[in-house]
Amino acid sequence: MSLSAEYCSGKMGDRGGGGGGALAHQRRLIQGLLVWATLLTLGLGTLITLHFNHRESPAPSKAQTPGNIIQANIKETPLMVFSPNWKVSDKVNLLRWKTVRPDFIKGEGKEKLMVKEYGQYFLYLQVTLHPQEKANHTITLQSEKRQEILKGLINGSKLSTIFLANGIPLDSNDTLHVTCHPEAKIQASHTETYLGVIKLS
Repeated sequence: MSLSAEYCSGKMGDRGGGGGGALAHQRRLIQGLLVWATLLTLGLGTLITLHFNHRESPAPSKAQTPGNIIQANIKETPLMVFSPNWKVSDKVNLLRWKTVRPDFIKGEGKEKLMVKEYGQYFLYLQVTLHPQEKANHTITLQSEKRQEILKGLINGSKLSTIFLANGIPLDSNDTLHVTCHPEAKIQASHTETYLGVIKLS
């Protein structure tokens, strides 16, 4: 049984062998892709143009000059700094402090510092031993109500300085004090030994 030429050409055309239906379908797909690519290119060009075109900011008024704006945005950090209040030759166990910048903590006999108001505080402490000190020493910052806040060990054979820091809530009328055990000669320079308190809230 043989197939007619018309039947074969019709079937071959449907499979892409020279028929017009498949070719027309491909042309429609290509035209759709070209339209889509054109739209994407136009959209991308618009986005790039908008990105690089800056709107001019309004000129500052006389009441708000740039210097005034910067100063208005700067808030002074509530910071207190304490420096050593002993002689380098003294062996100390309970460290005494003098207030460099008084504010929300006051000195109670220079050995204890009293918190004036409740709040969240960030405390930092650096202690540097005299170079002659070779034993191990424990440095502790304590409060009467919360006990140990900061504690660290200085290994006399290797390290002579320790830096400690912690954020903690403190109650009003709570007192802080720093101890060194065993007692030792501690550097009294404000760059080597110091205590700082920042009021966070």
